[in-house]
Amino acid sequence: MKSFLSFLLLCALSQVGAAPAALLPERVAILYNSSQPESLELAKAYQKARGIPEANLIGLALPDREEITRAEYDDILRKPLRAEFAKRQWWKLGRLDAQMTIAIENRIQVLVCMRGVPLKIARMAEAAPKNPPETPANPTQIANEASVDSELATLSWEGQVLNGPLKNAYFEAKQGFSEMALPYLLLVGRIDGPSLAVCQRMIADAIQAEKSGLWGRAYIDLAQFYPQGEEWIRSCASQCADVGMPVVVNSWKEVFPKHYPMTDAAVYFGWYEWNVCGPFVKPGFRMKRGAVAVHLHSFSAATVRSESANWCGPLLARGAAVTLGNVYEPYLAMTHHFDVLQKRLLEGYTWIEAAYASSPVVSWQVVVLGDPLYRPFAHLGGSGEKLPEDRSYRALRVAKLLHAEQDSKFLAETERIGREKTNPVMLEALGLIHAQRKQEAQALRFFLEAKPLYQNEADRLRCDLHVIGLDRDAGRTAMAVKNLRDAQLVYADLPEVEALRSWLAILDPPPPPPVQPPQK
Repeated sequence: MKSFLSFLLLCALSQVGAAPAALLPERVAILYNSSQPESLELAKAYQKARGIPEANLIGLALPDREEITRAEYDDILRKPLRAEFAKRQWWKLGRLDAQMTIAIENRIQVLVCMRGVPLKIARMAEAAPKNPPETPANPTQIANEASVDSELATLSWEGQVLNGPLKNAYFEAKQGFSEMALPYLLLVGRIDGPSLAVCQRMIADAIQAEKSGLWGRAYIDLAQFYPQGEEWIRSCASQCADVGMPVVVNSWKEVFPKHYPMTDAAVYFGWYEWNVCGPFVKPGFRMKRGAVAVHLHSFSAATVRSESANWCGPLLARGAAVTLGNVYEPYLAMTHHFDVLQKRLLEGYTWIEAAYASSPVVSWQVVVLGDPLYRPFAHLGGSGEKLPEDRSYRALRVAKLLHAEQDSKFLAETERIGREKTNPVMLEALGLIHAQRKQEAQALRFFLEAKPLYQNEADRLRCDLHVIGLDRDAGRTAMAVKNLRDAQLVYADLPEVEALRSWLAILDPPPPPPVQPPQK
């Protein structure tokens, strides 16, 4: 029987699509701040970790600030960096038209900025027009503020329009970047964060996670803000479920509640809070090693040096290996399209390729944080180092591969193994699938079956929240409130009890304070 199952798995694996061609280390350059020893230390650590030639390191003396002026960007960053590319004979420039030159050959495809390289370029004031138009201009066409990294993506362009975004030729590409003839475009990423230690851990986690693959749960926060963004995030949930990953979806207007029991978080997509909140503010919270975590907000990367402000820095401080965001207002259509991002990652693309394939423009506001060469899902076919903590998630993936076209068989096989092995991860995953399909009775059965099998009380609490969520969805508010109050007594000593209190404040808010009579 074992050999027959192995044969079936091999057949399933043979149908997994081929990974895109690799980005070669010799085509990666590393930019660091030569005025900061820690920046050089980080550059050398990354260079050794990925086998990048030492000759591909570039040090420039730069200010120790996240924000610089346009003049500083031109004088101490862009022009010196162009000179380095020319001196090292990395590119050949050619004229595009009478005004513009671009690279027609380029040995470097990826540029990695280390912590210490400025993050963003401040808006440059311009003289008001003598006869302003009656209709306000498109705000994107008068914006000259930008992410340093997004501007560097067009480093070879000389003579381009300064204001507004430029079209990204790699957007929605279905090939690896090394397979495309785009010498004039650099994929620019950044290893940066709240501290040197966080940055070093980001590198180490990406390297280690790549050996075994990224396995765990996906947590998706819909939050219902704007239809286009919600569509992207719903697609991320569907894509994760389609590869056998358990998906916890928060479908209400408020985000995941404070201290929500987000255990084994391998993937997180959410929006649209200004600063980090919800599960991520629980002391000691950590995502799985190698986790992909992104929160969409106009200023999610306004700073990456803080563990509490905005989103990018806090997510990295809490264990994420990679994230991305915006340094200034990008406008929704011109930020990363999460559906494309997650699709490319699941197809085996590197982090930097997935990020640029999901961004419609360059010379704009986005920043991509984490090891650019990291491939979190390189082992979705079942390969890689087998770790005990990944066993349940790998089993779900194998069941999905074996029954990719037969949903009923996938569900039946998962149920059989889950019960046979008394595996709460698999049984909860079945409950989540049925809950998303609005099959309440089946979902309830699996949540109740999974809960007592968990050793961790936080996991049991999450199963209770799933059950209460079923009541909430069905409009049984009184039942949901009763169960929340009962659960508070059971989990009173857990930090995660805050999630119950948050929901209670929404479903059964306290009465307003009495009106005080006016003072005579």
